[in-house]
Amino acid sequence: MVRHFWIILGMLFFMAGCAVFVKKPAPPPPSPEEIEIQMENYVSNGIDYFKRQNFRKAIEQWKKALALIPEDAEVHNFLGIAYHRVGRLDSAIREFQAATRLDPEYYQAWNNIGYMYFLKGDYRGALVYFEKAIEINPYYEQALLNREKCQEIIEGRLPIQALEIYENAARMDSLELKIQNYKKALSIDSNYVDAWNNLGVAYYYYGYVDSAVYCFKKALRLNPDHPEVHNNIAFILDASGRYQDAISHYQQAIRLRPTYVTAMINLGDTYFHIKDFESARKIWELARQIDPNDPDIDQRLARVLGRSTETESAGGQE
Repeated sequence: MVRHFWIILGMLFFMAGCAVFVKKPAPPPPSPEEIEIQMENYVSNGIDYFKRQNFRKAIEQWKKALALIPEDAEVHNFLGIAYHRVGRLDSAIREFQAATRLDPEYYQAWNNIGYMYFLKGDYRGALVYFEKAIEINPYYEQALLNREKCQEIIEGRLPIQALEIYENAARMDSLELKIQNYKKALSIDSNYVDAWNNLGVAYYYYGYVDSAVYCFKKALRLNPDHPEVHNNIAFILDASGRYQDAISHYQQAIRLRPTYVTAMINLGDTYFHIKDFESARKIWELARQIDPNDPDIDQRLARVLGRSTETESAGGQE
């Protein structure tokens, strides 16, 4: 039996040797459309892995996508974000820089470079990139906030230790741990307005509404011109039925930051709750002018326009 096996194996080798002179036609190269589809599959796979917090798999997929189409600035930015999540800050910087070389107007990538330098402790270097992002898009809220934090640190108004605890708390999933760490940051710097604000948000989602309101009021005493805090306390006031107070705080948030789309959307919701559909429509249309790609705004406008049509129809029947 064993001998028979070796005879067959030998015959296979002989046949392979005979076939060596027969040239097999090469497969046709993939079309540009096929390459694009394959690349998009890699990108989508990477996004799925990233959402499941499997950052290494996301990196693997996005690197495969870039091997096919290396000139895609957005994928370089994605890859940089994933590198950041696994702690490879220098690799993240290289990818963000590649994104800005391919698209010099990519303000999110400029901001991301700045944030990497921020995490490395180079605050003056980070400030340069935040300024670049703001130069391209003066309304980019994340870069504006990052620039403000940088300036506070450089000027000695924000202790580094408190900031590090605050940043770690913001990345935590557990509300209990968030609350503990924001309190810890505030034990170092009791005037840390952003920590009071975020502690209020964590208390709200934990179900401690009164504690949330206390934190927001404390933050506003420290800084009456903080648009995020005005927005957050207005949200609670709306939920408790204090609509006029909510409107007042939303309007103040928008006065302080005229491009504050989130506050505009929320203000429109409050107008909708009190059936002031015309005011809701106006503020949502203003929000859409600032951010025409936000689907939430379109959904709200469709709802309020539908409500207006119903009112007109009802009036016509009388």
